[in-house]
Amino acid sequence: MTVERSSALIRSIEKCKLMVAVRTDTPEQAYKAAAACIEGGVRFVEITFTVPDAENVIKELSADSRVTVGAGTVLNVRDAKKALKAGAGYIVSPNCDEKIIRFSKKEGVISIPGASTPTEIYNAYRAGGDIIKLFPFVQMGGLGFLREIRGPLPFIRYMLSGGLNLDNISQYLEVNPSCILVGSSILKRDLISVGDWASITGLAAKFVERITGYAGEISPV
Repeated sequence: MTVERSSALIRSIEKCKLMVAVRTDTPEQAYKAAAACIEGGVRFVEITFTVPDAENVIKELSADSRVTVGAGTVLNVRDAKKALKAGAGYIVSPNCDEKIIRFSKKEGVISIPGASTPTEIYNAYRAGGDIIKLFPFVQMGGLGFLREIRGPLPFIRYMLSGGLNLDNISQYLEVNPSCILVGSSILKRDLISVGDWASITGLAAKFVERITGYAGEISPV
């Protein structure tokens, strides 16, 4: 991925705001859950490496031109290599591993490392993280923490990981994060367990609609 394409992808993430993290017990569930989200209008889907055979799920989903697929819970360079070979467009981790960040940047893909303290956040940014995943967002202080950390570190792009639902979505959007990562608010385990993909599509569509509607409200006339 060229610098221009990487920059364009970051702009697209920041425009869409929503990324869904898929974490299921089987690769079949992961594929169907992700496909359901895509049908609902989600354009960024992260397949976590806790999913068995995650790289093949990424490969299958990458054939769909409507979505950009990334790899999540990437804890080592070995899995990062598997993800990129499968077609992942970005690498997401729950922690800050400089080896993974450097590898991602060398390969020209977007790096989204996780961090939860000012030191970790800045170190992740300095190592080359394009967007810093605040995780676990609610437990680390939520929106209040983000407002405080932006004082000394306003130049960093932030992904908010955790706590979003249809009731508080406007509060999350008001602080203008680069992205919001959603999991169980859309991919409810009871729906996945019975294969109710239509309901997941419906939930995904509601989140996309709310975000699109909010963006329309703040657009200049």
